[in-house]
Amino acid sequence: MRPPLVLLLAALGCGPTTGSLPVDDPPSPPDPVEDTAPPRMTEEEIDDQVIDDSWIFSDEHILEVEITLTAGAANALGREPREDVQAELVIDGEALDTVGLRLAGKLGSYRDLSGKPKFRIDFNKFSPGQRFFGLESLALNNAVQDCSFLKEPAAYRIYRGAGAPGSRTGWAHVTVNGADYGLYLIVEYPDDRFLKRNFAEPDGNLYDGKYVLYDDWSYTLLDLYDDYVPLYALEEGEDVQMADVQALVDAIDEHEGQPDYYEALGEVVDWPSFHRHIALEQLVGHNDGYALNWNNNRLYFDPSQQGRMTMLTWDLDNSFLLDYEWGFSWSSPNGRLVYWCWQDETCKEAQRQAVISVLDATDIPALLEWYDSTAELTLAAAESDPRKEFDNSYLAACREDARHRINRSHRVVKSHWDIK
Repeated sequence: MRPPLVLLLAALGCGPTTGSLPVDDPPSPPDPVEDTAPPRMTEEEIDDQVIDDSWIFSDEHILEVEITLTAGAANALGREPREDVQAELVIDGEALDTVGLRLAGKLGSYRDLSGKPKFRIDFNKFSPGQRFFGLESLALNNAVQDCSFLKEPAAYRIYRGAGAPGSRTGWAHVTVNGADYGLYLIVEYPDDRFLKRNFAEPDGNLYDGKYVLYDDWSYTLLDLYDDYVPLYALEEGEDVQMADVQALVDAIDEHEGQPDYYEALGEVVDWPSFHRHIALEQLVGHNDGYALNWNNNRLYFDPSQQGRMTMLTWDLDNSFLLDYEWGFSWSSPNGRLVYWCWQDETCKEAQRQAVISVLDATDIPALLEWYDSTAELTLAAAESDPRKEFDNSYLAACREDARHRINRSHRVVKSHWDIK
């Protein structure tokens, strides 16, 4: 049997917080501040080379994010948490027109407004054309599955450092109707602008490949099989009725286990980028990713590679784990593409070479320097977070453990592949 999709919070010594959301008396709006840049622009007006959003994705500053909900909006989130409601939003003193806001997260990280929920903000849902410094949306992650607050941004940093598409991250102190919701991780959402930054041709189709959750809290993990093709969700690009995903599945069906597997799949898979992605999943200990758990990935069919598929990562809060901690083994990966690759001598050797390249591209001492400075930046905010699900002594232990896990990551992967 598959192990549980997520680690139980009880195993981490975490317990849910309680509290209620004040909705009757929203705070007075802040005093206006002088604009320093044109944050709200339509998509047609955006010049990616001009708009600087790096201050949002910064490890030197914690943004103040103020969310205001009406009582009706708060009640609507209680009934349908994944449906956008209208919200008022102020980011570091900059008030936006009405935005869309919904609760995010699934089995492991979902919390309602009485706890510490994940938020997804859609800047143009109710204000057509509105962008914030060019951004269409933002994710505010609650770190309830990353008690260090630091493993997820460290993992994304490794992806970006190796040249792979990886979301940028930043930090926010969040209030909702004046109530303190504590420290959040800002995560860049993989949308059209993300594709423009990461791909020479950003007009391909992008599909969400993470698991599907149903109203009764059952779920379906996705992999490249016929039955699952309709469950992939198109996020960017043109609706082609899943023809590109189906073509990939058909190619695997025809060639898996055959001598021509690697060559034939090379017509529909961008093998170099895919090998790099899987090497990074292993390096950052992403047990909840594609190779081990059929989860937390996106498929991009890249026009610059004749429509071949490459894979993107997502939701790295369960990072720097050892495979056996979730009952998995990197000697026998579950993801269909990886499994059959590792049955093919040529494909597996290409994977080993990708692992070596990723290791060479990752400077662990530099990453630990970043870790220490970012831990210092966020320490007071993490300690004072009233909605985190653990006490400060546990916070310190989690941060020490996360640093140890990052430090050993190279050694773990080298040992698996017998790399000297």
